[in-house]
Amino acid sequence: MELVDHVFSKLFLQGVVKDDILHMMERFGLVAKFSTSSSDVKYFVPAQLKASPDDLSAVQPSPSDPCPLYVHFVVGFVPHGLFTQLVSRSIRWCSMKGSMQYPKLYQNGARFVIGKQIIHHLILICKKRFIKVVLKQITHSQQVSEDDSTEVAAQVREFVEGCLHGLSQDLPYLRGLQYQLCVACPYCQQGNHECTNHRQIACSHEDCLHLLEIKQGEPLICIENVCDKVLTVHGQEKWLSHRASQVPHIIIIYMLCTVYVFISKCC
Repeated sequence: MELVDHVFSKLFLQGVVKDDILHMMERFGLVAKFSTSSSDVKYFVPAQLKASPDDLSAVQPSPSDPCPLYVHFVVGFVPHGLFTQLVSRSIRWCSMKGSMQYPKLYQNGARFVIGKQIIHHLILICKKRFIKVVLKQITHSQQVSEDDSTEVAAQVREFVEGCLHGLSQDLPYLRGLQYQLCVACPYCQQGNHECTNHRQIACSHEDCLHLLEIKQGEPLICIENVCDKVLTVHGQEKWLSHRASQVPHIIIIYMLCTVYVFISKCC
């Protein structure tokens, strides 16, 4: 806030209100506000992050968690600026959900703590052609049911899809954004297929990682390997819970809330 006061000091003398500037910057994802109480408000600037998320890439979900979800972009790369916009909206979403822990942010990654009774780490990792989403339950003395874990996964998926839809509407260069929700191919991970780039069996490098789109009621079929049985990825069904049918409603609610916030701040 000292930096804001210094940068905009001349504008303040001209009668421009600081809160209006911050609201406008927040509206366009340049800053993200995280508030644990009315007296504890902090702003984050995702676009200026420099550190690399080396430790995040090694985080693996537990058996009770959903498998990693990959938001794969059809054009072959994550659109420029999309990830920082997603991080900004994730900060705001976690704050609205009542999270009391500040996010841990990196240049191409972020870690959030979501939930109160059922607590999870929400990890976002940006690679060249996909964004990896990991949900990892924080150990608690109380046993968490499968339904609770599925509920959290469904909420996260709906949020991510709502964000991508909102960004495609708000930012002209993202119009026509095409992506797939995928999991790592279980056939290539278990098979003897050798990648041509690194000469490794079941290579997990981001450029070689084979992804399969997940759809409700459809099996995973790999065209790279021949297998005599249909494989599944443990935990993939948690992303495809019954709440997935509510996504259009979530998108509508998200858009209405965005319009309401914008109008209220302008007034």
